[in-house]
Amino acid sequence: MQGFNICVQQDILVETRGDVTVNAVLRVGAVAETINVVEAPVAVEFNTSTMQLTVDTKMANDLPIIHRNVFLLAALNPAVVVRSTTEQATYHLWAPNQLDGGGNTTTKNDLLVDGVPQLLANKSSYSPPMDAVSELNVQQNSVDAEFGHSAGGIISLQLKSGTNQIHGTAYYLGRNPKLNAVADSTTHTPNLVRNHIGGFSVGAPLKKNKIFNFTAYERWLNIEPRTVFYTLPTGAERQGDFSQSRNSSGGLRQIYDPWSTRFNAAGNTATRDAFANNAIPRSRLDATSLKFLGDVWQPTSLGDDITGVNNYKATSPMNIKFWNLTSRTDFYLSDKWKTFFRYSQFRTFLDEKAADASRAWGNPYGFISHSFHLAGDAVWTINPTTVFNIRGALGSCPPA
Repeated sequence: MQGFNICVQQDILVETRGDVTVNAVLRVGAVAETINVVEAPVAVEFNTSTMQLTVDTKMANDLPIIHRNVFLLAALNPAVVVRSTTEQATYHLWAPNQLDGGGNTTTKNDLLVDGVPQLLANKSSYSPPMDAVSELNVQQNSVDAEFGHSAGGIISLQLKSGTNQIHGTAYYLGRNPKLNAVADSTTHTPNLVRNHIGGFSVGAPLKKNKIFNFTAYERWLNIEPRTVFYTLPTGAERQGDFSQSRNSSGGLRQIYDPWSTRFNAAGNTATRDAFANNAIPRSRLDATSLKFLGDVWQPTSLGDDITGVNNYKATSPMNIKFWNLTSRTDFYLSDKWKTFFRYSQFRTFLDEKAADASRAWGNPYGFISHSFHLAGDAVWTINPTTVFNIRGALGSCPPA
């Protein structure tokens, strides 16, 4: 206004769920004078009592996360406990919701990406590459009233957008035992671990000041060892001979004939006769079972104790083939209309190459995990006090 200085506030960081208040102070002075304030305002939230933590782009990019699952950065909040202990990689869609956010809230949380719900039942429908994430916000239980679809905390991801300048990243993470110290200095057993993880991200204007795109891609080609311990029937037991089968006390593990069962109505008890010499007659062995046993692995040792427990031990490589793509396009139609559309997908193939293949057991640890997600959002600023926002999503993920 005439008679007052011009006040310019710069470098205001607006985060997801941020409560930003900027107080512009007009001082009496000439119109030609300008007061520039470059420091960001103090991040004090006056309109909510929710406890929350925001992880910005720098932290998301710089923190070493071996599983590459950005949702698990929520554990930086002292009130969050990660319940998933083994399956934490990006393609394990149970992991993002197996968190306690301010109480026992595992599988009861809500996950948001670009403001769009991600959960299908208790699983996330998509996990983006880490280089695509602008920030992560965690609201621990209990959350604001506007989040009515959750009995736990809220984990919200905001993905990056393109700008008027072209910017991007490229990276490669590799691991090969030939470059490492010897894993077993006693036996010098070859290490099976091989990691090849690479990707890129690029943001660019499709039409300056109007249309922007940001795309991120990541690919894994990894090999990890899988060690299995099974208790399998011995050669004699496969023929029905249990004369050398012992229990934990060293006694005979007695085998009884089910066809000899006799019921005593007075005592409400049943008795059976033991097989002679603790061996099942050949004529009593089921032909289908014998055929099945022919496809089952043979024991590799006598076992850990007298019972023969864990008499099969083997290590085999697990091949992990995974790629992850997300692409977001923002449209600035006018000062009042803004919208975006995002396409996201990943595909995972885990294939275990068993050292001793068995048709009866097949691929015990291998699986296929694919994810697909579409999201869109439109914002209409009707006037300074009224905003209309509509968003929607379509997603799919494995049922198991």
